[in-house]
Amino acid sequence: MTQKILPLVILLASVIPVQTHADAPAFDPELLERAVAEKPPRWKFVRGTRYRELPETFAMQLVAIAAAQHPHHAVGDTTLAASLAAKIQFFLRNDGPDADGNTREPEAQGGIGGWSHNAAAWALLIAKQTPEVWALLTADDRDRADLLMQALAVGGHFTHGDANDYHVLLDGISWYHKSWNPNHIEGYAGVMIAASFYFGADALNTFFHTFDYAVFRQQLEARQFRNILQTWENEPAMAALLMHGGAYQRPGRPAGHGRGIRQDFTYRGRTLHQPWEIYLTQADRLWSKAGRTPVRVDADRAGRLLNRRSDATVSPYEGRMGMIYEFEAMDNAGLRTSLGYAYDCVMIHLGTAAALKVTGNWPDTPTSRDVTERMAVGMADLIFKAEEGYEGWANGRVSSGDLTDLQKLGSDYIFPLWTDLFPARKFMPPTGPCPPTP
Repeated sequence: MTQKILPLVILLASVIPVQTHADAPAFDPELLERAVAEKPPRWKFVRGTRYRELPETFAMQLVAIAAAQHPHHAVGDTTLAASLAAKIQFFLRNDGPDADGNTREPEAQGGIGGWSHNAAAWALLIAKQTPEVWALLTADDRDRADLLMQALAVGGHFTHGDANDYHVLLDGISWYHKSWNPNHIEGYAGVMIAASFYFGADALNTFFHTFDYAVFRQQLEARQFRNILQTWENEPAMAALLMHGGAYQRPGRPAGHGRGIRQDFTYRGRTLHQPWEIYLTQADRLWSKAGRTPVRVDADRAGRLLNRRSDATVSPYEGRMGMIYEFEAMDNAGLRTSLGYAYDCVMIHLGTAAALKVTGNWPDTPTSRDVTERMAVGMADLIFKAEEGYEGWANGRVSSGDLTDLQKLGSDYIFPLWTDLFPARKFMPPTGPCPPTP
């Protein structure tokens, strides 16, 4: 069954808090059944790129978010706690590498690998903080979880840390920079937030200060985490860069330099003691545009609705603050306005926001309320454009899509993280007062 998107009239009025029973998650029961039934995600080392199973990954993420609130809730013949434990065990455990040399764990290369690694990191944190889940993991599983979270944090330090300014991921070849668009950055910013909660800021910084590549490599080898080892050792220079820093440059690419990871992690001046502030660096950029539909690319073309459901020419949120950055951004070919890229950012961002919410780390402050109100505009605008279809421009060519394209990337498991978890934030649409809330 395809999860239904909230009717537009409700989105126009507000995002309505779901009334739930004490023992029932906020999410639609049929959606939870689908998420539980999805196969667990796995990862592989693929040289020069990232391996992703997005619907499976986001199904696990939804199960984790629901389990954080209601671990004993029954779904079919299992519970949310048992389902999450089984999905996590699938990628933590292995019987050695397959014929291609791959195991199952996230490759921990940092950067844009965070499209899916962010969900894995938060699932591990929720498992650790939820006794009903943690009790189902063996001592070996827990050791593997600790080691994997440390490896993910190493990737985040290398690609995001203020001390490091390389132009590659930890595979040594994938072009990347931490100043690029949100879909490159959001995921491992979220990983570092999750890791700070998982270990505690001081303990994680101590791990960085005492990091010894040779010792850590032995631990990865003992657990047969071959995806990580293949990634980190794809280019021999990476081990020394992690330990000591230095210069690194790929042929035809900008030169990079850093000081390695044997020091405290900071990101844009924020420390591991400031996870909310790290989140805000992403939220304030993502929900930062005034709503516009015909974003002008050049004299001959502009973004436009494809009228899959109506004859509208502009979004109802025209002029409202909160439109997603990628509807009016830049790439290496010039101006970009793209439904697909907007969703790429949201699918990462909402995983972090929802996990902060259910783990009790979303404060009730003027700043958080401002973020929520901008999210309300941005999400309503995104869903409207997805339902109508949107023709934009990205990487020097036409970029068109609609809701069916986003569903192939797991949007059925992503949008409810917003619609079902966040409180009502009423706002006035530009045409006049909101209709009364049903």
